[in-house]
Order: sequence, then structure tokens, then C-alpha cells
Amino acid sequence: MIKAFLKNLITPLKPLYKGNSKAVRIINDVLSWCIVAFLPIYVFLMTEYIHFSSKRSLMNFIVNRTSAVIFDLVLLYIIWALVLLIVKKGFYSALIYVAFFGAISTVNYLKFSMTGDYLYPWDILEQTGNVGELLNFITVPYPIIFIALIGFGLLLSLPLLFSDAKIPLKWYLRIPISVLIAVLCFISVSTPQRAQKLLNRNSLRLEDMALQNSNYKANGFIGAFSINVLSANIEEPENYSEKTVSEMINKYSDTAGTNEKTPDIILVLSESFWDPALLCGTKYYDVSTGNEVDPLSNYREICKRDGTIFGKFYTTGFGGGTVRPEFEVLTGLTTDYLPAGSVPFQYINEDMPSYISALCDMGYETMALHPYTSSFYCRKDAYPHIGIDTLIFEDEFHALEDDGIIDIKVRGNQISDETFIDALTYYLDADADKSKFIFGISMENHQPYADKFDKPSVICENENFDDELSETVANYVTGVLDADFALAELCDYIDKRGKDTVLIWFGDHLPTLGSNFGAYQESGMVGKWDTEDYKKIYSTPFLVYSNFDIGNGKMLKSGSGNEIASYNLMNGVFELLHFPASAYMNFLRDYYDLLPNYNIRLHMDISDDAKVFAEYHKIFTYDFVAGERFLLD
Repeated sequence: MIKAFLKNLITPLKPLYKGNSKAVRIINDVLSWCIVAFLPIYVFLMTEYIHFSSKRSLMNFIVNRTSAVIFDLVLLYIIWALVLLIVKKGFYSALIYVAFFGAISTVNYLKFSMTGDYLYPWDILEQTGNVGELLNFITVPYPIIFIALIGFGLLLSLPLLFSDAKIPLKWYLRIPISVLIAVLCFISVSTPQRAQKLLNRNSLRLEDMALQNSNYKANGFIGAFSINVLSANIEEPENYSEKTVSEMINKYSDTAGTNEKTPDIILVLSESFWDPALLCGTKYYDVSTGNEVDPLSNYREICKRDGTIFGKFYTTGFGGGTVRPEFEVLTGLTTDYLPAGSVPFQYINEDMPSYISALCDMGYETMALHPYTSSFYCRKDAYPHIGIDTLIFEDEFHALEDDGIIDIKVRGNQISDETFIDALTYYLDADADKSKFIFGISMENHQPYADKFDKPSVICENENFDDELSETVANYVTGVLDADFALAELCDYIDKRGKDTVLIWFGDHLPTLGSNFGAYQESGMVGKWDTEDYKKIYSTPFLVYSNFDIGNGKMLKSGSGNEIASYNLMNGVFELLHFPASAYMNFLRDYYDLLPNYNIRLHMDISDDAKVFAEYHKIFTYDFVAGERFLLD
């Protein structure tokens, strides 16, 4: 259909070309073959300029990373050859080629501008079906120069329309040749050793995928993306074996619980829940009264209550990627060494132990509740494998409304936190005689924040913010106020319950506030980008609240000062409630003693003893999600 449209569009132009002199046609043919020869070079410059967004950075990359540039160009020429062989005609081939690289470089730019993270192969594989939903989150401006670069690249294909620039072979020769090229390329990287050898020749390394920020800065978009493609499978740790796994895990044993109670447990991942007061020099004023506002006033009041446990939750996400800290909280595993940008749940295709399955073994009914589509992040398929019995997504919310049980309210283009709490408490009260675990993920305060609310409830003031950034922060804080109010409502509900109930509430990651860490850098909250700055960027508030005395544990204690990594949060709650602990949980508790808040995004210097635990955490995670599952023996 597209081909027919283009044919109808351009066919009237051909007589104009045929009417030209022979010399003009010869010049066009020469120009066309020059375009065929040099188009990959233009595509390279276009793609990497959009990626680096700076002529100086691009030139530094070309001058200082010659081997990587050569690798990129060879790869682009191979792709160009394949497109020509498959499509045949130079004009259509050029359109497809330029449009494809223009599109992925654009997505990479927009994703980085909004989240501080780059485009990964897994984004394409996992989120293609959600493109319509994802487009709703894009609000950052797109530079005109990028549009011009892509537009010029598309215009370069026009001379090819009026020439014989094409592969002069029949399809039954072109297709086998293209298949042969693809097979040879696959063979050249078919093993990690071959991939590593190829990359090393060009000053690239598979290990670069461990820290994606430096990967994309040092290797450019094409090189970094290629490294991620070649490391798409989870790399087996160098010393992974049954003996290695046994040597560590056999130091621990399962421990019986001494609990006398099995209270209802509510675990709430509050979307982008964070303290905006940490933006230095920033104040917030109520639109209607003009009075200064504390965005987390209810959170702070609840933290002052006797027995409340609160502090910093260390996450592996920023601006997005909710699924990574979510996966860690539920399973106790780490995403530090999974392919960056991948969806951890994509690797879960059979039952595996988790904190939730441990609750199932204790007789708990388990449920996940999220007022959004079930297709995101493979949740619908993976949740049952980690012990979640009942799944409640957006469709079920609407069914509750149809039955007159809840009244769905929309705030910021999403189902509101108020509605989320209404549904959560409804399911808690149903069959109240049974012990329940409910994992809830809110959605209201999801990005984008520009123009999120018709009327933000606060005004943001910071002398370093422009009007656009101030408006973005004001919209975000409006959502925080709603989340803070929902937290207060939930705690009041718990206080009035006649059944013992524990609430664990945490934010999954900081929000995207402007491009390239805009509000954080403009306010002076971060700037040195040392470990302390990374701790600020990768920590959110959490609390543990209950309507009965849960005392103190080794990991979590009443009052402030608590710091805990995502993978140990539920472990700490198990300890507070005196629940049984597996050998793996006890391993994590010793890990906590050395490093209570560790993940690789914090760029921390750690002791040799701590490195041993970090390495075994990597090995155990690999064993569960991609290895032989020696831990289950």
C-alpha cells in the first residue's frame, strides 16, 4: 500500500527527468551512485549527532574513538547492503534506511531527555506493542536541527528515483545472498567468545553494558546499542557452578519462624513517590490560599507516630524502569547484572522462590493490583510464577465500577490514587477471615508532568527554574500531594481495622523533572556526581506502618535513619514479623550487615568482603533466572 502511494506520488515526476538532456541524466546517475556509496556515512553522522546532541562531542568521538567509528561504519554498510539486496531499488532502500535510523535515534534522544536513560534493544522487543501508550508520555521538545538532518537524509534519496541505482540481480539471487551475509554475521558473533573478540578488535567490550551511561557516552549510540544486542542473553558469571553456589549457600540454613500472628500485609509501590523539598531553594505555594505547602506533610506526620519505621529506600531506577526495583523488592534478586534496560520478568517463565511464594507457603492469599494495562513489563505472565494468585489490572478496575463497588476518578490522565486506595481496601475487606498479601502499584503520578493536570494545586518557585520547568515541577508536586493524601487515608483505614495489618509504602524512583536531570541540577541538589549525589538520585522515602506493635529488627528499626536496598525491604519485614526465613534470605541479611543499601548505580567503593557478597548476589540471581537452579536442590 505504501509502495503504491509513493508510486502514484512520484510517477508524474519521471517525464520531467526523461525530458532532460543526456548530460543531465548522466550527472544524476553519477550523483545517485555516489549517494549509494556514501549514504551509510551520512546516516552515521546523523545518528551520532542526534545521540550526542553536540558537534564538539561528536568530533571528539570521531577523533578519539577511531576503531569504534570504523566498527560502526562497517556495520552500517552491511545493513545498507542487506536493505539494497532485499528491496532492490535504491530509492525505496534509501527511504527505509534513513527513516529507520532517524526513528531509533529520535527515540533514543527522547528517552534520554525524559528519563536520563538510553534506548536499549529490549525496549524495542518489549514495548513495541505499547507504542500508543508510550507516545502519551512524550512531552520534551525535539530540536529543529534533528528534523532537518533526518529530512535532508530522506531528500538524498530523491536522485535515486530518476536513476538506475539498484541491485541488478533477480530476487532468487538477491535473497540467498542476503541470507548468506546474515548467516556469516551471526556466525561471527554466535558465541560470547567470538562476540568479545570482534568487539575487542574495535576497542569495544561486552563488559561496557554493565554501566550504560558510560557505555553510550564512550561508544556512541550505534556501538553501545550493538554491545547490548550482543549481550542480550544474561552473561554467565565467570565462576558459576554447582560447587560455587553450594559453597556459599551451604553456610546458611532455613530458619523457622516464631510468629504468632499472620497479619494482612499491604505493599504499595507509589509511582515516583519522592520528597520535592529536597530540591534546594524551591518552595511550593497553595494556588487557592497562597500559603506555603509541604508536599509530604502527611508522610512526615505518620513517621512521627510511635512504632513507625521510615527512611531511605535505595532503588535501581530513575525517571522510569519501575519494573527493576519492583522485581528486586518481590524476589530479593538484583537487576544490577541483568542486561541494562531489560525487563527482568521476561526471564521468568517457570515457578521460582520469592518473598511472595514464601507467604503462599504460610497460607496467605496473594494479590497484585495495578490500575493500568496488564501488557506492560510482562507482569501478567510473570506474577503467577513468583506466587501472586490474583491479578487486578485496569480492566478489573472498570469491572468494579460497573458493579457499583468503586467510582473511578481520573487525575493527571490516569486512574487516581484515591480510586487505587478504594479498590485496595475493598479487596482487603473481602473474605476478611483469610490472611492476605496485596501488592499495589499506583499510576496517577506517572510522567509526563508537563501539562499533566488541568489546574496544578501548587505554584513552584525557584529562581533558577524557567517557567516551563517550574510548571513541570508544580504538576509533579500536585501528584505528590494526592499520593500523600492517599497514604494518610490508607493509614487511617488501617488504624480503624479490627485485624492486624502492616503497610509497606515506598517510591519506585525519582521523577523526570526536565531534560538531563534538569530540576536536580538547576536547584543545586546534585552537581558533583559523586557517590553522595548518586545516593540522592537513587533513593526514595519508605515507611513501615502497622496497627499493632511490630517492634524492631536488625535491618529495620522504629524511627528514622533506616537505609535499605530494594532486594532486602521485604526481608526486613519478614524479620520484624518473625516469619520463617530461607537460607537465601539469611544470606541477604548478612549482606545487609556489610552493605545495607548497595547497588552498582551508587558508584560506591566497597570492601573486599562486601565484593564477595555482591558477586554471590550476582551468581544467585543468574542461577534463578537463567542458570541451572542449583539453589533449588
